[in-house]
Amino acid sequence: MSFRANGYLCIERITTDEEVAWLKGIYDQLFAERAGEKEGLYYDLAAPRAHKGRELLPQVLGPDFRFPELRESQYYRNALKLGTRLLGVDEKVTAGGHMIFKPARYGAETPWHQDEAYWNPDVHLQSLSVWMPLDAATVESGCMQFIPGSHEEEVRWHRHIDNNPLIHGLVTDDVDPAAAVACPLPPGGATFHHSRTLHYTAPNTTANPRRAYILVCSGPTRQRAEPAHRPWQADEREALAKANIDVEVF
Repeated sequence: MSFRANGYLCIERITTDEEVAWLKGIYDQLFAERAGEKEGLYYDLAAPRAHKGRELLPQVLGPDFRFPELRESQYYRNALKLGTRLLGVDEKVTAGGHMIFKPARYGAETPWHQDEAYWNPDVHLQSLSVWMPLDAATVESGCMQFIPGSHEEEVRWHRHIDNNPLIHGLVTDDVDPAAAVACPLPPGGATFHHSRTLHYTAPNTTANPRRAYILVCSGPTRQRAEPAHRPWQADEREALAKANIDVEVF
């Protein structure tokens, strides 16, 4: 399968079982601590910011801020090496991480979207995401699903989940799910996808949690002559300001 042609790649192994076990310990500690919540680095992707209900899709941004040793992991090194090759750039490529948790039995879906819809509209990006499950990822627990070739198109129109700009999660309705390809993986496997590749993960209906550790590999950016038109980002900033919540949108 060609990353260049399809916009994604799936591999069965990117690190060892021993490292997966070590990463699970760090992962669980970060979510138990709600690490970085005061700084806006911990929140529920599928529910309004600062809500008090059951968490549906919590996320930790920048786990390596709390545990810098993550940058020395085999996963980090292999993701950066393979990501650099897939991006096809000679310049320095950097990696930044986040972790997403789908609780057992009720973890929410991650709706169809393109990652670039979240990101800085002032620049042209050279980025891809590496997604590694720490638990077996099946269709029922929320493995990655992709629309092949969608990375060749522009960023589509997105809106916030439930049309609520206080929910950070985005969704695009401009997608045909019948074209999706699911990529179930064992713990320690990985998918790579372009920043414009349409992707989705289903709700976790299994009796086990679905823990995923994502790294975004980015090459040099180029300034746009004019910012890309992404009004959903402005909507979120305005809603956060009205709610007196001080966080960055991208």
